[in-house]
Amino acid sequence: MFPQNKIEPLQLALKSLELYEGKIDGIVGPLTLAAIKKFEALALERPTLDKPMPHESAEKPDALNSIIDGQGADIEDALVFTLKNEGGYVDHPLDKGGPTNKGITIRTLSKYLGRKATRDDVKNLNYETIKIIYRKYYWDVLNLDHVLDQGIATALFDMGVLCGTGTASRICQDMLGITQSKKMDLQTLDALNETTDEQFIPAFADRNIRRFEEIVAKNPDQRVFLKGWKNRANRLLSLVNNDDMEADVPASAPQTPIGEGLYDLADQAGVPREDIKKMIDWQAANNPVSNPRYWVVFKIREHSKNKRMYVFDRLDRKVKVVHAVHGTGSDPDNDGVATLFSNVPESKKSSLGLYKTLGTYVMAKHGRALRLEGLESTNNNALKRGIVFHGVPYAGDEYVKQYGRCGRSFGCPAVEYAVVQDLIDKLKGGSLFLIS
Repeated sequence: MFPQNKIEPLQLALKSLELYEGKIDGIVGPLTLAAIKKFEALALERPTLDKPMPHESAEKPDALNSIIDGQGADIEDALVFTLKNEGGYVDHPLDKGGPTNKGITIRTLSKYLGRKATRDDVKNLNYETIKIIYRKYYWDVLNLDHVLDQGIATALFDMGVLCGTGTASRICQDMLGITQSKKMDLQTLDALNETTDEQFIPAFADRNIRRFEEIVAKNPDQRVFLKGWKNRANRLLSLVNNDDMEADVPASAPQTPIGEGLYDLADQAGVPREDIKKMIDWQAANNPVSNPRYWVVFKIREHSKNKRMYVFDRLDRKVKVVHAVHGTGSDPDNDGVATLFSNVPESKKSSLGLYKTLGTYVMAKHGRALRLEGLESTNNNALKRGIVFHGVPYAGDEYVKQYGRCGRSFGCPAVEYAVVQDLIDKLKGGSLFLIS
């Protein structure tokens, strides 16, 4: 990607711009790549667009606990997307907003600084100041730390910047069938976290485009901006993960028992038969026409140095066993043994019980992940808490060899990055997943 002798000078340049926080080591790692993305976002300048009017602001949100246990969206990802949409420094005499840089007007900067900003202040905005301002006046107002899906959060943020946070909230609530309050409240966030990017983002883009057309119909002099507004809304479609919501789950053949072969596999792997029975009984009672190929038992009470997540392939008659992590709150001493379990938000504890896999989405911190629906009273807050199946860097043979145990999550069952995507593809769309 880069000549080896150019990497250290690149890191030094990025550090001088306050975009890179890592070591000058000549290695293109995650921190270097993130800094490059920030630089590209700052350097790319599209023509500056006038903002659609009225530019409504959302009401101050209520204080919320971390309802998704720290697994929410990240402003860094959203900001890279939005800064590519915003123009660079402009000071057009006909622009009512005055001097503007990366979407931040001199008025907004003055509000942030608590004094009258100068043109040089606007011209010399750095990335960290831009991020602070966008977090304070847009991201936090929309409560986007509490949105699970990064793509959905980025779409709301980008349209909030373009049209106002109040407009973004109102359109979102109207789409979700929620009473419009111009406030991203708990009801709105719960509904958002139960939808998918495939369902939300195309419809959200379409609603915004229709609004732009309505604005131009009422104010024909705004037509000059319509194409740019539409293009920006259509760019939201690039945020959709484009992963299928449902996996290919084989239906039961006539006279073939649900979960056929699982008991024999469990005996071979040393998994209690009662765990298998619990899954088969639920499937037979609730979805008897489906007979998933893959089933999972996570023996969470075993020490995390052991491979304790069992993935059963009932067609090939195989069992794959991998290292898996438990929640920080379940193992407060960090000794590798989970002893405490909870269904309560913000507990950072793992939840025991039976889950059904749903579709995938993209997490800000861990990439593509698999949603889990809790099927029992011990885990039925899984969607609300953001308890999902995802990859981590602190699991697997090498990590265990070095530390004598796996690391800990915020409550999610997680496995090493090297195996997670293959498992997600196998499990998504209706497999059963038991934590016992």
